[in-house]
Amino acid sequence: MKNNRFRGWFLHSLLIIAVLISLIFTVLIWVTPGYFQRLININSTTKSTSTTTTVNEDSTAEKKNLANIYIPTSITATVKKENYQLMSNRIDVVNSMMTVLEGAKFTDIKAPKEVSRKEYLKLLQTNNAYQLNYGSAVSFEILKNYVKTQPENSSSYSFDRIVLSFDGKTVYFLDDADLKVYTAKLTGVDLTKLKSLINGKNIKKMAISYHYQGDNLLTYYDTSLTIPRYSYLYNKENAGMYVTRLLGAEKSGSSSLTTREHGNSTVYADNSGQKLSVNNKTGVITYTDYLTDDTKQQNWTLSDYLSNSFTQLEQLGVSLNDVRYSEYDQQEKNVIYRSYIDGFPVISARDFGTYQIQNRVRSKKIVFSQCSLQVPVPAAGKAVTLKATKEVLAELSATNKIDVDKIEDIEIGYEVTQNGTASLVTDLTPTYFVKYNNSWINYEDLLTGETGSSKDEL
Repeated sequence: MKNNRFRGWFLHSLLIIAVLISLIFTVLIWVTPGYFQRLININSTTKSTSTTTTVNEDSTAEKKNLANIYIPTSITATVKKENYQLMSNRIDVVNSMMTVLEGAKFTDIKAPKEVSRKEYLKLLQTNNAYQLNYGSAVSFEILKNYVKTQPENSSSYSFDRIVLSFDGKTVYFLDDADLKVYTAKLTGVDLTKLKSLINGKNIKKMAISYHYQGDNLLTYYDTSLTIPRYSYLYNKENAGMYVTRLLGAEKSGSSSLTTREHGNSTVYADNSGQKLSVNNKTGVITYTDYLTDDTKQQNWTLSDYLSNSFTQLEQLGVSLNDVRYSEYDQQEKNVIYRSYIDGFPVISARDFGTYQIQNRVRSKKIVFSQCSLQVPVPAAGKAVTLKATKEVLAELSATNKIDVDKIEDIEIGYEVTQNGTASLVTDLTPTYFVKYNNSWINYEDLLTGETGSSKDEL
């Protein structure tokens, strides 16, 4: 009897101690986030040094990093002629799919065939199949880890989606812009894992449908959906680090480097045409090089732009955890990478979590933020229930403030706002974003006409 009492008392005491420790750490995170930020910086520096060494010593590591950035942004599936997006706030669905495909190879990729819109939509609704959806066009050469033999003329080929049947027997690469279809085969995949992915216990299936808006193919959520809020500790990196990395270590310490204040910005420049501007109010950094003259770039393919942009992204020395390829603007030669949380992009007017890299024949430009997400902390507020996409578009149409027919895209993303109680914590709130006049805007701002809001200023 005494032993039972002692055991009960002992377990009860351990539980109380565990709860107290948890409470202490929670209070510390919210009251003194600077301490945790310093710990994060130490770990990030260690990881960065380790990663750099590994990449230099083993080119395979570099390929893996590139493969981790150029992955789908969402996985959808068709069952009984109904389309669903696979979602989870417990596991990364995209990474789960890419893990299944590790070691597998796409083979026998045929020359493309152009189809009608009706045929294209029918392929997107291939029954008992997954759709691996990329943020924008991708080349086969970028997917080289998964392609056994590059197809002929692959440098001029691109795709936005991969349709892959549950049994691995049907493979289509789909090009949204030109309505082109490439057939292929898949070898070396674990069919049991491939088939079972859709039924994972932590995966939810949200009904979606595909619709054309002018020349653009949009994804609609057919019902309302509830998405969690998040709060993160963020790190605001010292601008001097980027001066060294982008203007060059030697130049940053030489007399050729000049510094001046211009409004809210500090501008660093050298005599070789390079300039780095830091907006001290918003944290946005803009690097430009106007004297570059790379005539070879005139013949660059999509693969060249994507691979070179990735190299420049790496040179920033930032953590690329949760960062994925999001957009490519062919006219502006602009490659955009974003942070993704639970499969949804972080979209900010202040470029928080966003990296824009533009390569032109006579100029280069990189735009990004000093601020980056670090670790999640207890979220402020309940999960948000969002309306079906058709309802959102109907609201926008009713305002008569925008031409709905000119909407280029619509998707759910996380809006960035400063936490009201902790200076180094940012809140991420899910909402619909509309791409209009080549800019992503919170649909609620379009409803009120309050575009250009500074609510995400940190």
